[in-house]
Amino acid sequence: MGTSKFLSLAVALPLAFGSLALAEGAPEASPGMQMADPMPAAQAPAEPGPSPREELGTTGYDTQGREGRIHVVRTGDTLWDVSNAYLGTPWVWPSIWQDNRNIENPHLIYPGDHIWITPWEMRKVTAEEAEALLAGQPADAKDPAAGRPAAAPDLGPTGTERVRQERATVRVSDHERIGLLSSETVDAAASIVANTAPRLMISQQDEVWIGLAGGETQPGEQFTVYRVEDKVRDFETGRMLGYHVVLLGWIEVLETREESSLAVVRRSASEMQVGDRLIPRRELVGEIAILDRTADIEGRISFLPQSRTAMGTLDYVYLNRGTEDGLAVGSALEVYRRGFRAHDVARNTRVRVSDRVVADLLVVRAEPRASVALVRRTDEELTLGDFFRGGAE
Repeated sequence: MGTSKFLSLAVALPLAFGSLALAEGAPEASPGMQMADPMPAAQAPAEPGPSPREELGTTGYDTQGREGRIHVVRTGDTLWDVSNAYLGTPWVWPSIWQDNRNIENPHLIYPGDHIWITPWEMRKVTAEEAEALLAGQPADAKDPAAGRPAAAPDLGPTGTERVRQERATVRVSDHERIGLLSSETVDAAASIVANTAPRLMISQQDEVWIGLAGGETQPGEQFTVYRVEDKVRDFETGRMLGYHVVLLGWIEVLETREESSLAVVRRSASEMQVGDRLIPRRELVGEIAILDRTADIEGRISFLPQSRTAMGTLDYVYLNRGTEDGLAVGSALEVYRRGFRAHDVARNTRVRVSDRVVADLLVVRAEPRASVALVRRTDEELTLGDFFRGGAE
């Protein structure tokens, strides 16, 4: 696997935003990898247009004077292609893609769509929004006293402390990949019990019956729909930590009955079906404040979602420590390779080789006995069983 997978946004950015000479070693999505909704822009056969690598979109500026580019989708484009062309790696878009609630099913892209791309976000915009962004001015041109906004932080190994000072928060956009629920929550969940339409799959705007009675819910209450995928077990002890789940969307209760309630699917990220479970919906925070590291917490990476065997920058890993151990959303951690005793041949003695830090993590979800962490930066592939710890800020 090419090392370009581990390029941080700040490192990859100049490849696309400063030059058309992009890294040729950037990894492509493997044929067996599931890519969810954002697949080719055109459904009907058509002559493919030029690749995003061949011509980058026009530079624009948002209302705060921050630079980005507008990409106009061509036939055959995928979000993987666009991310690879503009950000230097196809692995970035799932973590920085932002849904626009004014656009129905924003993960699908079609020829002619406009996509606003910066180091921290990718999102579809209307033609009017694109025109306004292209007409924007950099911050120093609008207000010379303000100066140009700070350069993108260096996420390299030597820039870790500077990152913490410059970025008090981290944007986390992709919540569909990071479902983690405790065993108690899953065991107590209700589910979709019937579809009002005569078909197996359930999608947006469909009405469904759920197994909650009038005394357990009320009209207007919202529930996240999820499907259990895998058990998450402690790498060291094998004990049950919880479940990895796929978040499918959310529903809103319309009417209640004596033993069940009628609800409508307000948002569908993936097709639902009878038997999928429910938990009360809560708005997911897009910006997570970075907390001080907790020095006395140590543990192991205990689960990799999507049957992956290795993870890189902007992927998610599951940890065998949670709120009961002192972790919380925003906890900063590091992955390290343990030191060892080595033989100094010249002096015929054994010396200690120190631990080596290879990655920075940020906890984005925390259950009592387990947590999900975003890989903010990594120098090497992370695998099941890797050690993590807190440390002094």
